[in-house]
Amino acid sequence: MKQAMIVKLAIVNILLQVADGLASYQILSAGVPEVNPLVATYIAQWGVFGGLVYSKAIGCILVVLIFMLRKRVESVVVHGLTIIAYVYSILAVLLVMKMAVLFA
Repeated sequence: MKQAMIVKLAIVNILLQVADGLASYQILSAGVPEVNPLVATYIAQWGVFGGLVYSKAIGCILVVLIFMLRKRVESVVVHGLTIIAYVYSILAVLLVMKMAVLFA
């Protein structure tokens, strides 16, 4: 039962990474600067698309690494993936609000 929930949490987290990347691309393409200094560095090196792909790839890899720990520390993995999902859900709402202001 818990293993199925961990798989769903991992999938949700990957989808949230993708959604965040797409929304960020739209906002950055409109000329709004990136506020995350790490992502801004990637963008400065590889452009908007390359920097976002790189940063989102790192996020997805981290989700997969957490997922791979599921058999050893199951409850920690559930909590970790849940926290990450909450954080990216909040970020997604903030990005949608920012997009609504920019493109309204």
